[in-house]
Amino acid sequence: MHRYLRTIGFSKIETKSQEVRLLESMELSPPYGGPDRERHEKTYAQLRCEVGEGMGVIIHGYRRPEDGEFVREYYFPYMEGQSLTVMESGFIRRMNDREAYTVLSEEYRLGSSLIFFLTNGLFYRERAEKKLPSTLKAFSLTGLSVQGTILLPIQKTKNQIARLNADNHNRNKMLEAARSGDELAMESLTMEDINLYGQISRRMLREDIYSIVDSCFMPTGVECDCYMVIGEILRFELVNNYWTREKVYRLLIACNGLELTIGINEKDLLGIPEEGRRFKGDIWLQGFGEFDE
Repeated sequence: MHRYLRTIGFSKIETKSQEVRLLESMELSPPYGGPDRERHEKTYAQLRCEVGEGMGVIIHGYRRPEDGEFVREYYFPYMEGQSLTVMESGFIRRMNDREAYTVLSEEYRLGSSLIFFLTNGLFYRERAEKKLPSTLKAFSLTGLSVQGTILLPIQKTKNQIARLNADNHNRNKMLEAARSGDELAMESLTMEDINLYGQISRRMLREDIYSIVDSCFMPTGVECDCYMVIGEILRFELVNNYWTREKVYRLLIACNGLELTIGINEKDLLGIPEEGRRFKGDIWLQGFGEFDE
């Protein structure tokens, strides 16, 4: 059973039999598939069931050649992102055990590689088979969470915000230079990290860690597309699941220079979200890719 079904409003699905009945109902509920329905009908198929505004379940499988019946292979919940991010470089890789794809992107703003699950992988496969350009130029990110907490904001003046933005811009330029082999940039980044570690160590003796760390984007667990994030809430809304009437929060947060959408069941969020407050939680990162024409 997919762990993140509860994120989009199916918190009462607790057994395998309940999961199977839900998926069978979705497969029989038209309209499904949309423009993807006619693609790969003989070898592969994708059914899309929207269960709320901008969220739902995508079911992958194939159609049997003898009777055309759809055979399910796997599925995953999704939520549409609200912000588009331009990609510097990205590599798409197929998973070993199924017809699904992940993306590896070098993000200077994070200072490390970004890995996420590609929600429109079948579209990428179709373009590759037709020899069309399949290079990602941008993507919208969504993080599905099953447990989150609202944190109070860190008070900053306008001058502090301007200085932080300038520092982040300079650091991104140095990261790009270091990646190109600039030894001076590497040394500067190393000294900056050493000084930052010393400052944090001294402040932790008298301050709470969440008053020091404003935002965070850090891999967590053994799965490469799962992260722990802390980010400022830019806007939020409550979305209803049409099937269960459960309420789901859709939060747009700013985290380490990136904007990403967070989906979380109202039952799983501790605290009341407001603009300016921060979200903290573990997420499964997925993204919808835009390709070069």
